[in-house]
Amino acid sequence: MTTMHNTDADAPPSRLRLYATLWRWHFLAALLVIPFVLWQSTTGTLYLWAEWWIDNRHPELRFVTPAPEATPPSAQLAAALAAAPKTYTARHSGGHGHGGGGHAQHAAPDRGPPVQEIILPNDPGRSTTVILLDEQGLPYPIFVDPRDAKVLGSLSSVEWLPGLSRALHGGWPLGKPGSWLLELADGWAIFMIVSGLYLWWPRHRGFLASLWPRFDRGPRLMMRDLHATVAVLFSAIFLFFLVSALPWTSFWGGEVLSRVQAATGQKSTAGFSPGGAPAAQMASISGPVDEIAAEARRRGFTQSLSVRLAPWPGAPLYLSNRDGPPSADRVLLADPKTGQVTRDTLRSDQPLIPRMVGFGIHVHQGDFGAWNLWLNTAFALSLVWLTVSGIASWWLRRPARSLGVPRKVELRWPRGMIVAATAMCVLMPIFGASVLLLIGLEKLFSHRRPITP
Repeated sequence: MTTMHNTDADAPPSRLRLYATLWRWHFLAALLVIPFVLWQSTTGTLYLWAEWWIDNRHPELRFVTPAPEATPPSAQLAAALAAAPKTYTARHSGGHGHGGGGHAQHAAPDRGPPVQEIILPNDPGRSTTVILLDEQGLPYPIFVDPRDAKVLGSLSSVEWLPGLSRALHGGWPLGKPGSWLLELADGWAIFMIVSGLYLWWPRHRGFLASLWPRFDRGPRLMMRDLHATVAVLFSAIFLFFLVSALPWTSFWGGEVLSRVQAATGQKSTAGFSPGGAPAAQMASISGPVDEIAAEARRRGFTQSLSVRLAPWPGAPLYLSNRDGPPSADRVLLADPKTGQVTRDTLRSDQPLIPRMVGFGIHVHQGDFGAWNLWLNTAFALSLVWLTVSGIASWWLRRPARSLGVPRKVELRWPRGMIVAATAMCVLMPIFGASVLLLIGLEKLFSHRRPITP
């Protein structure tokens, strides 16, 4: 057994030490991130194409014979609620949004399931969709013909791919802990991209030459280059998607960003409604639902309409447009007792941070058209490729009968990297806590068992 002498002659240059240290952390980050990358790529791609799938799989539910006039939204809602289960056993008492209470199960006889959303189409050849929530908190739709308020049928939450894929993408069924895990993986994925760029950065070849894999240097180098080249080419898109996903997370979005917005006067003037009001409550406000839908059309809404009501006291009736260009985003808030509009907000009226968050959401969802859908799909496939090629590269390069975990080397971190790492840990507290935990565990085990190169 040999040991490394702490002398300048024996020690590698500081640049090599930094490279080795970042390579070690890049490798460890990959071990954590890979399962989440595969999960998010799969569920995200399913969500992108879910509406298209439903249209083609269930055209009898999605399309109707066009008619010049439609029945009032309240009549369509009443028909859907009449076809819904009459009892509902919630997993969490008041378990939606701000009204969350205890965790005891309870039955709500004759109240029916919560109503997440009513989608009123702008296309007379499409059905109205009333989205309810099942006992697991998953959405499922009931489809209604707008001509005569006839129920066309329904799908279970498992069959309703738009809702299921979105829930799985957001951490269901783990709830907040699932969102925390996704946020943790998001932070480490950002680190993995940044550290990977440093490891790839050309030092002995030209920049453009480094973007072309070396196919004539053997499988080990070829696979490493194929992995690195795709990562570099998509790195800006990766970072955009990772950073813009943070506002959706439970802790960073709900605790960190919301406080920053409140402190800087950047809170959204339109807010957001998750829906989820009990069926009985929705049935009791049929007049206001009709009024806000009619008022939206009078005010020039030409897209499909989404009507929601959150379950907590004082929540406004919330209407937003769908299926239109993101630049046309608009929200109406109304009194749920009267349907009188209390606020009309355009996207251009929003402060900078809500506009940026909204832009990120639209890009994630592929709302900018076919090019956006295909770009997002290519992005997801590239993540799968990076996972496969990274594993293949590790397998080809690892020493025989070893996991090939890069060794730890002693390093005095450059001041600039310390500042950058500290800032990243402060800005993403869950990521920062995991870094402190890993450093503590590494120090603990290094004291118990000396590291031998």
